[in-house]
Amino acid sequence: MQLHYRGATYEPANNAVEGWEGEVIGKYRGVPLRQHQFRNVPNQPIDLRLKYRGAWVK
Repeated sequence: MQLHYRGATYEPANNAVEGWEGEVIGKYRGVPLRQHQFRNVPNQPIDLRLKYRGAWVK
């Protein structure tokens, strides 16, 4: 799938994370509230450069 934003084409990042519901940690309006747990959380690189209207900003 290709995405477009203001004429620029880009590919979406695959951020699939495997998860499951854990133990019950409480109730909300009478419904059991479960804690979600995740496995294989990908580390995303941090890009500290910002671009505003085509110019790089510090």
